[in-house]
Amino acid sequence: MQNNRRERKKQETRAALESAALRLFAERGYEHTTVEDIADAADVAVRTFFRYFSSKRHVLFGDVAHTIVERLGAALTARPASEPPAEAVVAAMDTLGLENDEQYRQVLDRMRLVQQLPELLPAYLMVLHEMHEVIVDFVAGRTGEPRSGLYPQVLASAAAESAKAALCALEDGDVGPEELTELRHRAYAALADGLDRLRGARSR
Repeated sequence: MQNNRRERKKQETRAALESAALRLFAERGYEHTTVEDIADAADVAVRTFFRYFSSKRHVLFGDVAHTIVERLGAALTARPASEPPAEAVVAAMDTLGLENDEQYRQVLDRMRLVQQLPELLPAYLMVLHEMHEVIVDFVAGRTGEPRSGLYPQVLASAAAESAKAALCALEDGDVGPEELTELRHRAYAALADGLDRLRGARSR
């Protein structure tokens, strides 16, 4: 019971720091926000900030990558063994949807910061790369094909690129969570069309 309470407190503190950071980045700009500002806004000490995040760049994407990849891996593992891999992947991706207005706002804030600050792009692309790798592992495991096979690699690329393409719509500023999901589905369907022809194909 005590361990659960301690873990819940840690999660609350992490979420408070992340929320404060995103709010300050949006209000003041990334460059004009310090770690001290973030800690103060979350009502914690600076040393507490560094227990959870190594830098303000880490608070922007580090935990997001870990959480998304972990959730995606769990969702893929939970898909029925009889389900075609291409269908399992899109269904698992759906579990990463923006479940409430707060999550949607945080994604929107992150995407705007990436557009404003090119130096943040590598961190954003790393999230997509890690998602790609998790999907490759899943597809290879379900089909018995090597990770380097065309089918696992291209299917994973279609999933990651469809997510990336849908997120680009946030530049318009008036695209809601449901529209984002629909855009991702359309992009994935177009990219994944004909993938079955790659089953068992050599990568070189």
